[in-house]
Amino acid sequence: MNSAQRIAGLPALPAFLAGVLSLVMLVLSAAPPPADPDHMLEFVTAHRMAHGLFAIFVLTWAVFSVPFVTVVAAILRDVNRPIVAAAQILTAGGILLLGFAVFMSVGAVLAIVSAGPAPSPEVAAYQLKFWTHLGFFLTDPGLMAWGLGQTLFGWLSWRDRTLPRWTSVVALVGGIAGLLTLAVYQTPVLALVQLLSFTVWGFGVGIVLRRVPRVVASGA
Repeated sequence: MNSAQRIAGLPALPAFLAGVLSLVMLVLSAAPPPADPDHMLEFVTAHRMAHGLFAIFVLTWAVFSVPFVTVVAAILRDVNRPIVAAAQILTAGGILLLGFAVFMSVGAVLAIVSAGPAPSPEVAAYQLKFWTHLGFFLTDPGLMAWGLGQTLFGWLSWRDRTLPRWTSVVALVGGIAGLLTLAVYQTPVLALVQLLSFTVWGFGVGIVLRRVPRVVASGA
């Protein structure tokens, strides 16, 4: 059985869904919040509903990205089953952990705003600044676990060659960016690179899976 026949029955929808949700997540995450804590307090207060919707969207992105990870694991299952299983657990677990961390960070900021007037504007500004900085540490474990899993997937894909080489390179770039997240404290650059690679990876794998049934049918 060739590689096209082996993956012919796998659905492309989870890959495309992960790609679309990750693209939206990338656009929303790339918009920087106000740097000044005083302005940030005003900004969050004025856009409270938008922040709440973003927190919900982050959880939605995390949950609906897991089926795509399962599909990738199914594609590579015959390469090295123990490493594929480890990559699947790390990637899916890291994404879910990241989603919860972002939700918690945004929820903390909303809680500060919803708690009512602070004893002083300085106290509210300090609390917002504290949770903003802590948010980087909260997201690092998820990003790094996801990065390690995606790096393993990229390496397995490079060896297997069922998927195009460029998708393996994209997975490796994003995975390595995730692994190095803790080295660049207080900047989301590597996290955005990781999310961008996941977006491209999702669309790339989806296109491959979408085309495979036609290839198999035409060769039957």
